[in-house]
Amino acid sequence: MQKSLVNITLAVVTEEVEIILESYPKYPYQEAFSLSGLRQDLIAYVLSRVPNRYTAIDVSGEYVSAQAVQFRCSSEQLLEIEDLIHTGIRDVLHSHDAIDYRVWEQVKPCSTVATWFR
Repeated sequence: MQKSLVNITLAVVTEEVEIILESYPKYPYQEAFSLSGLRQDLIAYVLSRVPNRYTAIDVSGEYVSAQAVQFRCSSEQLLEIEDLIHTGIRDVLHSHDAIDYRVWEQVKPCSTVATWFR
């Protein structure tokens, strides 16, 4: 019987990242984290700050479903993960300078600076 170690915290964090990113605006957050590198950085950010749980599963040539390695977090653990995801979104974006936080105003090509303040 061949067994393999599986980080079951990874599945929880990955699922929560997906859910939380859906609640953020498409630009700049969803677009920035659609790049797999930044998304992986966010997941690594969270995983490095929470206790990870592992399980050994039988991998005797058969496909192992995600439900076979399902893990239940306490509500306290889940809140900690969610908080870390929100913090990680900010920290990862700032460390990578991936987005421009300024909101650009549309300026008409024929306008002058003097007309902007009328």
